[in-house]
Amino acid sequence: MKPLSIFFLLFTLCASPVFAQNNGQSSPVKLLVGGALELGGDRAGWVTGENGETQLIRGAQGVSLVTGVQLRLPSLDRFMLHATVGYKYWRTFTEGAHVRMTRIPLHLTAHYFVTDDIRVGAGILTDRNIRFNGDGLGENAEYDPSFGTKFEIGWRNLSLGYTRMNYNRSGDRERCAGGFGLTYLVAL
Repeated sequence: MKPLSIFFLLFTLCASPVFAQNNGQSSPVKLLVGGALELGGDRAGWVTGENGETQLIRGAQGVSLVTGVQLRLPSLDRFMLHATVGYKYWRTFTEGAHVRMTRIPLHLTAHYFVTDDIRVGAGILTDRNIRFNGDGLGENAEYDPSFGTKFEIGWRNLSLGYTRMNYNRSGDRERCAGGFGLTYLVAL
């Protein structure tokens, strides 16, 4: 079974009880919404403006809007599982052009609570539909789907994380798409 199929299977299993009635008890599954800002990585796309200045987009750079599910079982109160899907976007401020990089990140992260508010986590992730659009000023590029790992430390709804991942495409070298990020998620 492909890793993406496993991810969607886990995501569906976790999400199915969200809308089920539970006779007044708090559900162990909650809807997640939030966002992230990530920076770092090798240059994944670049353009040269009319003034000769080169602007680049790095592999990890982007702002993400995410949604997903949180699973927290009462019998395992120190553990939590997040499964999220999002849309990640970054653009350069190039006059007269809309140079951008977009992708769809999928994350599955397990967390352990050290205290009631502080947690550490580790997980797997994949970026899909990785596209750089040079808008006529540079070469457009599409990267193969990529898989990686994520490590994070969090306080309440905020977490600081490190992602390790590489982007690949035919005819080009492997490019680092890992970096540091700040994530904010709220369970509804």
